[in-house]
Order: sequence, then C-alpha cells, then structure tokens
Amino acid sequence: MLLLPLAMAKNNWFLFPIELYLIIQVRLIRLDLNIVAEELSNFLEKGEKYIGHIESSAHNSKYNDEILSEIAVYFSQIAKLRQQELKDSGDSTVIKTQYTIYDFYPKEILSNDKVLKEIPPIPPGVGPAPTLNALIEDQTFFKKAKSLNEIVIKANEVQNQNWEAKDFTRPLERAVKGKNKRLKVVLKGDLNTYILISKQKKD
Repeated sequence: MLLLPLAMAKNNWFLFPIELYLIIQVRLIRLDLNIVAEELSNFLEKGEKYIGHIESSAHNSKYNDEILSEIAVYFSQIAKLRQQELKDSGDSTVIKTQYTIYDFYPKEILSNDKVLKEIPPIPPGVGPAPTLNALIEDQTFFKKAKSLNEIVIKANEVQNQNWEAKDFTRPLERAVKGKNKRLKVVLKGDLNTYILISKQKKD
C-alpha cells in the first residue's frame, strides 16, 4: 500500500470569493479589536475551535448570515468598551463602535469562480494592533522573548511601514493584561521583553 506524504495528503478547499472575503474581513476586525478566536467562539456558544477552524485553510468551514449577525453584535459590544477605555485614558481617538453584517461584505461584486481557501497569517495593509495580534496568534514570532524594538522592526518589515514604539504601547498593554492576556513580560537585564504565555492544559 502506497502512503502519501503528509504534505501531499493535505486537503485543498475551495470557496466562492465572497465566502473567503467574509472570513478575512471578520478576522481583520477581530484582530483590530483584540478579540481572541476562542473568546468569539464562546460568545457564539460554539466549540472553542469554531472560529479557528473557519479561519484555517485546513478546514472547509465558512460563515452564514445568522452567525455574522451575532458576530456584529459582539464586535459592537467590544468596540464600545474599547472606546470607553480610550476616553478614560484621556485619548481623544474615536473608533467605530457599531457593527452590522454589512461591515463584513464587500462594496463591489465579486467573481463566481471558486478560489483556494487561503488565509494570510498577517493581514496585509492593516495597522499596528491587528499586526501585533496576528504575530501573537501565529505562535512562532513570540516563542522567544522579543524586545519592543524587535517587535517594531518585525511589524514594519511585514507591513512596509515606519511605525514607532509608541504605536504598539496600547496593543501590547492589552496583550499582557486582562482576561485575554497572551504575552508575559520577562525582564532581560534592564529591558522588558515579551514572550508567549504557555497554554495550560485543561482537565
């Protein structure tokens, strides 16, 4: 019996462009609002890996309008909290706080020809917060402790930007505090570095 190598045995899934667009758009907003995939899955009362599977090229999962409507509700709730946090900290930045299903759909008509389900690990052309959160979720960059300078250099390299350390202050604060903390601060000499928190195994 001939066994195929694992790389060859992988399924390739094809979706309509609109289906792929929805997945990428929801993920982009999720990352921007610093919402962890498991958190969103729990809100939807689905299995913990529900959103992760939809956002994975290895699974044939996709969204329907009922789920998208529920996601819009949750994004609105979290965005309002983020806006209040900004206000409380004295930051006058105004962010979008009300989402509907229409925020996930494209403005133009897309092709009806199916395309390969490919989700870019780091969405191109996004800001510091979603770029940082995508680097965290990628599970590779922060396996080793990174200084703020290394984070800025990596993010600028990925997005072809000229961001500064201050652009990552708030996203990093969220990553190391609160219920969704995913990084911990490790002191190296007199320098703060950031590394992934090891996930605890559930009983």
